[in-house]
Amino acid sequence: MRIGLMVEGQENLTWERWIHILHTAERLGFPSVFRSDHYVIGDYKSSLDLFLSFMIAARETQNIRFGSLVSPMTFRSPVDVGRMSAQINRLSNGRLMLGVGAGWHKPEHDAYGIPFYTERVRAERLEEAINVIKTL
Repeated sequence: MRIGLMVEGQENLTWERWIHILHTAERLGFPSVFRSDHYVIGDYKSSLDLFLSFMIAARETQNIRFGSLVSPMTFRSPVDVGRMSAQINRLSNGRLMLGVGAGWHKPEHDAYGIPFYTERVRAERLEEAINVIKTL
């Protein structure tokens, strides 16, 4: 069994802490580090951008894999997600693992004016987004 780490990006995570986590995880031999993709949850009003944190991971590590658990397809265009992911994956020599989802946290969507569709519509949009991402 291999055990990776999961880091919440909105719970007082700073760039310095993120880099420290990456260095420590790689030094200790963890195979992977995953990040959540939230803009705001509860009292935590800010978060590190998921894709910028992946760029840092690509630059600061050599072997560890990194990915999203998960990136809601309601937050960004699937074209943007696909392009950013493909470029980061190339820069990291294939170490990015992209996890996507339909989105679930209505208050977070409301806080940023992001439409929160019905479960059915979000599932349909997720399927469409996955198809778009696969083509990029």
